[in-house]
Amino acid sequence: MTKTVGLLALTLAALPAMASSITFTISATATGSFSGGSLNGDTFTNALITFIQTTDTTDISSSTCGYPCSPDVAGNTVTIAGLGTVTLSGDTYFFDNAINIVGITNESGSAYLGADDGSVFGSYTLTTLLASASYPIYSGSAVSDVATSGGSLSITSFGDSATFQACAGCAVASTPEPGPLGLVCVGAILLAAGLFRCRRGSTACVRP
Repeated sequence: MTKTVGLLALTLAALPAMASSITFTISATATGSFSGGSLNGDTFTNALITFIQTTDTTDISSSTCGYPCSPDVAGNTVTIAGLGTVTLSGDTYFFDNAINIVGITNESGSAYLGADDGSVFGSYTLTTLLASASYPIYSGSAVSDVATSGGSLSITSFGDSATFQACAGCAVASTPEPGPLGLVCVGAILLAAGLFRCRRGSTACVRP
């Protein structure tokens, strides 16, 4: 039994670190005197704008932009209330620049949409979950002629607040299958149960 438990411990220790899926969401209301913005020529005002990216925590890195950033990829989504969801054609990524701002951008030093709060984002690194909450909006937030699958997107201005969250499994409502670690843990439980029966004196037990 001691040998078996030792082998099991070595197996668990040898498992690689598992990436955790994380979904970043930031939203704010597009505002403006005449038009909050436009998508492929269709104008909207007072519409909720929501940007989303799903990635793995192990892919969060500071090497791309000098502060914690998610991978720079095409295909992140933006939803305009009343018009629907489109994908961003160019590469974009979520960032936390360690000077109080978290949001989505396509290049360092700018933001399509950002939330500004030093008490939270001054120490946040994008690798942990964060409950949905409202924050002051970053005043430099701007969207101008951004290419999407639904046409060019521009937003004149945003309201005073932005809602940000980092969640696990919130983009797809599905039941995940057991990953490698989960399968090993199930096997460990079954093995431990069998060893316990052996120790209770089962005559059918074959000892290593």
